[in-house]
Amino acid sequence: MKKIHYSWFICIGCTLLMFCTAGLGSTGFSTYLPYLISIKGLANVQISIIVFVRSLFGVLSMLFVNSFLHKFEIRRVATAAMLVCGAAFIAFGLANSFAGYCVAAAIAGTAYGFGGMIPASILISRWFNDHRGLALGIVMASTGVSTFIASPIITALVEHLSLSPSFFLEAGFIFLAGIVVWVVLRSEPACLHTVPLGADKEDSEQVYAPKTASKSLIFAMAFGWLLLGAAANNLHSHLSVLYQSVGFNSSQISTVISLFGISLAIGKCTYGQLSDKIGLFRSCSLLFLISLVGTALCCLARISGFPLACLASIMVGFGMAVASVATATYAVESANETDYPRVVSI
Repeated sequence: MKKIHYSWFICIGCTLLMFCTAGLGSTGFSTYLPYLISIKGLANVQISIIVFVRSLFGVLSMLFVNSFLHKFEIRRVATAAMLVCGAAFIAFGLANSFAGYCVAAAIAGTAYGFGGMIPASILISRWFNDHRGLALGIVMASTGVSTFIASPIITALVEHLSLSPSFFLEAGFIFLAGIVVWVVLRSEPACLHTVPLGADKEDSEQVYAPKTASKSLIFAMAFGWLLLGAAANNLHSHLSVLYQSVGFNSSQISTVISLFGISLAIGKCTYGQLSDKIGLFRSCSLLFLISLVGTALCCLARISGFPLACLASIMVGFGMAVASVATATYAVESANETDYPRVVSI
């Protein structure tokens, strides 16, 4: 029987990393938002500020992650991010005020910045010459899978145990997952005296661009991702509050969020396959169009009813995959091996 290349274990480790830092800590956290309103009495604007604080600290952390990766091996940075993510949920469980939730959100954002897309993308780029799009799709899909899995579990835990125990149990899971990440991940193939998947093929495709694109082109691309990310990465955080505001019950909201999560996971895997087959531009355009239609359906939340809300969340989730996976694949096409960590962090 053919031996499984260790690159696929790296893929598993990165998937678990993203499942916790980007999934449970960000995408899947939207399940808690209606309960912060109904149980803790927070206002809608306070919920938005909590999401903003988390996103802000995520972005700020990304500005420094490259420096940390130069000083410490990527395996240590990723594991530390898992511990910080677990600490964020402990902080959420201990919080009893709006300020406390903002502090916890800042910690969660820091965990995502240091243990999210950037280290995962770098690891996949180091370990995969072949099937890179697929591997990235699997890793990034973990954020959607976490939402699909966690949403009904979180709903049940909060309904039966209340908020704080739910946060503490989630923290415990993340700490256990951090142990697995430390055991499985290796910073580069040389650590195990092996080579990336596909490196032994004579016809293997070139991994990185022959030279890094000009600064003006890179910043133009970054501006485009800023516009796309502003819509894609903020809409999902408020889906639960949107449908709560038009009278959906907790079971319906959980279903909408779960459908969003599974469609996001499917979309990311699909994008990985599409980008390998039809190219980046065509695959991005297709998924962006789907997300645009889904967003338009969300605007009809007050009159659409539950079935159309489900369809809207499915389309938004499927199309939103382009906002995360595509950044890493475009960075590969735009930078040489030396500049890749810097370009992908932009």
